[in-house]
Amino acid sequence: MNITLFGYPKTGKTTLFNLLAGAHVEVRAYDDGKREPNVRSVSLPDGRLDRIAAAYPEKKRVAASMDLTDLVGISFGEVKTSLFLGHLRKADGLVHVVRGFADEDIPHARGRLDPVADIRSMEEELVLADLVLADGRLERLEKDLKKMKDPEGEKERELLLRLRPSLESGRGLRGLPITPAEEKLIRSFAFLSLKPLLHFINLDEKDLAAIRRPEALFPALGAPRRVMAFCGRIESDIAELEDGERPAFMAEYGLAGMSAPLFAGQAAAFLGRISFFTVGKDEVRAWTVREDASAAEAAGIIHSDIAKGFIRAEVIAAEALLRLGTLHQAKEAGAIRLEGKEYAVQDGDVIYFRFAP
Repeated sequence: MNITLFGYPKTGKTTLFNLLAGAHVEVRAYDDGKREPNVRSVSLPDGRLDRIAAAYPEKKRVAASMDLTDLVGISFGEVKTSLFLGHLRKADGLVHVVRGFADEDIPHARGRLDPVADIRSMEEELVLADLVLADGRLERLEKDLKKMKDPEGEKERELLLRLRPSLESGRGLRGLPITPAEEKLIRSFAFLSLKPLLHFINLDEKDLAAIRRPEALFPALGAPRRVMAFCGRIESDIAELEDGERPAFMAEYGLAGMSAPLFAGQAAAFLGRISFFTVGKDEVRAWTVREDASAAEAAGIIHSDIAKGFIRAEVIAAEALLRLGTLHQAKEAGAIRLEGKEYAVQDGDVIYFRFAP
């Protein structure tokens, strides 16, 4: 899964990228003409994996992970024509980094500091990019359907015409009732206003007290936006310290925790994913899968051959396994269930897949 950091220039995108990925990318690298996005793989913490792995000290522990992408700043009004629009469409989730700090040496792209206005402006730009895409497709469909009848093309046109008013009004597509069949029909468009969106505000040092409650600092944001906050200057300094030195500095600034582990712990849920675990011959591993995924789909994430030859899934909840000790002890206690292909995987399931090679 991929989460892409994006936003207007000079907001702290690369600073946040460094904090989340443990990277040391030069923050001003883009000023020197660098255009390629930064990409890192980031492990997702899960206490359940740690506890399961502790029962198998001889096996390797492998955490689930996400790819984190850091894009160059996109100028105001240029999202729909940006060279990086394709990167946004490829992402599973979008993190909009918003400037909330004042600095005379780093001029704001619009000349004034207003995080709420920047958030609303970016949301409007994402919707506009979708509207341009939908209108372009509708225009091509109209021409094609005049030449030749196409039932699938008719369905696509009807759906786009139904969705278009929401785009035209600026509301976007997120939250609209779209059936699985309809979602499949428009999946290739990768509409931005359908993707999970989080606004991550880079706060000024004076606003640190509101770092865990940014909605209190910016009440005009309103629901149902997802909003988090970080303080790039302070957290970057703390991240450079030795582990033993960090608690004292965090206490001095009144920080209960750093933004990186908080975000990483919420990333799967942000993307609508759940975690399941496997105990193999050599490793104990966490995987992520979309909510409501079937056992067959989960098997396919591990390997396509397992999905093709699926026979059954042996399932136990992580908490139940931890109470009983090991999978062998769970089997002896009769605590493992047998499930078929259509079983809906639950967050925290420990699964052993039986399949025919």
